[in-house]
Amino acid sequence: MSIRTRITLYGLAVVLAAVSCLSGGVYALVAGSVPRGQDKELVARTDLGLAQLAAAPAAAFTPGRSPAGVDPARDNDIFLLVLAADGTVISSGGPAGPLPAPLLAAAGRDGLATATVSLAGVPVRVAVRPWHRADLGRSGYLVAAQAQRRQFTDRAGLGSLLVVVALVTLAVAGLAIWLVTRRALRPLRELTATADEVGRSPDRTRRLPPTPRDDDVGRLTGSFNAMLDRLEEAHRRTALALAAQQRFVADASHELRTPLATIRSNTGFLRAHPDAAGADRDAALADLDAEAVRMSRLVDDLLTLARADGGVRPSVSTVDFGALVHEVCRKAATSHPDRVLHCSGAPAVLSADAEALTRLLWILLDNAVRHTGDGGNIWVAVTAEVPPGGRTVATLQVADDGEGIPPGQEQRIFARFHQGDPARRHGGAGLGLAIAAWIAHVHQGRISAASNERGGATFTVRIASMPPPVPAPPAPPAPGRPAAVAGPPPGWPGPPALPGPPGPGPGNSPVS
Repeated sequence: MSIRTRITLYGLAVVLAAVSCLSGGVYALVAGSVPRGQDKELVARTDLGLAQLAAAPAAAFTPGRSPAGVDPARDNDIFLLVLAADGTVISSGGPAGPLPAPLLAAAGRDGLATATVSLAGVPVRVAVRPWHRADLGRSGYLVAAQAQRRQFTDRAGLGSLLVVVALVTLAVAGLAIWLVTRRALRPLRELTATADEVGRSPDRTRRLPPTPRDDDVGRLTGSFNAMLDRLEEAHRRTALALAAQQRFVADASHELRTPLATIRSNTGFLRAHPDAAGADRDAALADLDAEAVRMSRLVDDLLTLARADGGVRPSVSTVDFGALVHEVCRKAATSHPDRVLHCSGAPAVLSADAEALTRLLWILLDNAVRHTGDGGNIWVAVTAEVPPGGRTVATLQVADDGEGIPPGQEQRIFARFHQGDPARRHGGAGLGLAIAAWIAHVHQGRISAASNERGGATFTVRIASMPPPVPAPPAPPAPGRPAAVAGPPPGWPGPPALPGPPGPGPGNSPVS
């Protein structure tokens, strides 16, 4: 059953209920007034009869004079009876018969009496009034009578009229509701047809035409278009995620292909030349060890990014970021004696993941080492600020005087497997900065990079003390796309001044 038919039937049911209640009330009201109306007509007829009796000649009061009578068994007309004082009939316009003595006594006492009596075997409603002719010395009773079935006839006529009116009303109401519903549902039919076309169309940008009406159809149109927008955005994200996954797998396969090829080559050499010279064997074993380390680092980085994609949360504890930076710089200076590290900064106590921050520092320092030559300088600076009513905010800068960042690559370098210049490979897989961006993001911070006036690169990391619970981190940026960098919280200070060149002085001395 269509919605139009259901609405029409519901409307007819409401109209039928309303017409039934109204007709029942009218019938009860009118049917109750029929006896009273009949009595009023009879009384009015007696008044007219009394006026005629008052002017009638004496011969009119001679018993036995009866004009053409009314048959109450067939007619509903009113007829008159003139009775003497003892109740005998003087004249009658219909069937005559004795009336009950109490009725005549009540009329003589009260001046008017009404009742239902039987005349010629037919129930008749009568109104009785006394009359007097002092000039003739005569008195008696005047009776106006009408058949009782008049009331039943009036009620039946009223009922038939109400039934006809109800049927006509239902027919007109049904037709009107059917036509009005068709017009009212026209926008919904057009909406359904357009929605079907949109559903079958491969074009996901198609939308329903906006409607200016502020009604249910207009709101449904807006909700449907909003749903299509969300579906399109979800499809776009799914497609981008799938493409990113495919690129990620392809890049990972490409990165693993080189060490695996080296391992197969060296193992093949060792099998083919069991009596090879010691220097050649040592070189092959060294290559195997280096490629195994490279693969271990790559697998570890991939595991970290996989955990990031899974929404891993940092383990929050109290960390002195300044002391942590100095400790990592000391170890880095020991590991890279051919670089000059300059470390400065005051204590910065944060609620953060100490292990993640340590890895962030090592990534930035290793990146600086790879892009600077022997004797190159690396500066590390830490500052801390506490905005009024806010949390501690630490700013880390790692700068070098190496190769710098190619123009336009300031954001792309944080993408997975990104290589700014494929011709200049420094042994990395291109995952370190993506992991650094993710670490900064899960700490509600941001990381940015830019070339500095010394020709090298400057990485700036801003991290705020994390309140528990830590929100679930988003996934790191997909390969080939810029890293999603969160904005700083309100009240964060601007980036600190770049540390000066190496030289004596407290807080800015080479780390050895």
